[in-house]
Amino acid sequence: MIAGEGKDIMQPITIENDALRVQVYPDFGGKVASVVDKDDGYDLMFSYAHTPPTKPLYDIGYGDGWYAGWDECFPGIAPGEYPQYPYAGVKVADHGELWGIPTESRHSANGIVTRWRGIRFGYELTRNLMLVGNALEAEYELKNFAPSDFHFVWALHSLMRLDQSVEFEYGGDKAWRWSHVADGTLKNTPFTWPTCTSGENLAKPNELPANKGWKVFSATTIDRPFAIFYPQRKRKLSISYESDSQVAAYWGIWINSGGWAGHRHFAIEPTTGLHDSLSESIEDGSAAKVGPLGTVNWKVRWTVE
Repeated sequence: MIAGEGKDIMQPITIENDALRVQVYPDFGGKVASVVDKDDGYDLMFSYAHTPPTKPLYDIGYGDGWYAGWDECFPGIAPGEYPQYPYAGVKVADHGELWGIPTESRHSANGIVTRWRGIRFGYELTRNLMLVGNALEAEYELKNFAPSDFHFVWALHSLMRLDQSVEFEYGGDKAWRWSHVADGTLKNTPFTWPTCTSGENLAKPNELPANKGWKVFSATTIDRPFAIFYPQRKRKLSISYESDSQVAAYWGIWINSGGWAGHRHFAIEPTTGLHDSLSESIEDGSAAKVGPLGTVNWKVRWTVE
């Protein structure tokens, strides 16, 4: 199937096997709106009462769009400007330029392949989303059409439900940084995982104070999976990241206890920068890059058990 203009934008594609059922909206940025663990029928993704848009959206505030579920943020997360040649001064949209635009999509053997082409920047990003046993795998390929380096911050921005007890299990480096709070106020303070500088235990998000928000980053690159345990369901979701192209990524975690838009949700986000801002990530050397006319790839796996 090729998604495009002239069709019902709210017509999703569903892929499923014995373990998972996944719903994707090709004409709205390839949004993954639902990931159901068929062991107990629980939908992992956050949703809310909202009338879905009936047309593509571009370069508007992320909070003014349809922000449920899993969106791809690229080539940055925070709005700003690209700081270097050949795109110096070109605007980076809020949460990137992919999440509200139509894609080219087609069925694959076990899933759906989605392709985005840059609007303000010369690239093509392809995601092969497929079901493999009890795992949902997303394979990414990025092509740079410019004869110069292209720096980027990508994030798998997957807002997940926080309506029951959830515990994070992470055995990696405990050096982390508290980036900002729900209204965007910067903190930029280091802390030792899981106890934030403000004293809260981020590993138990359902127990955090109400009406607040935390965005934090691992200080070192991903070298092992991150696990989400649901004690009431007795189920676990493990998230892993790898790249044959040596595209380094970090863990970004967003926890919202009501401080942003009054919702409760969280996101465990592999991301290719230590800041939501592309320019800040380029400045400290953490932003990923693809070389002139080059191609890079990476892969994320969600495993339920």
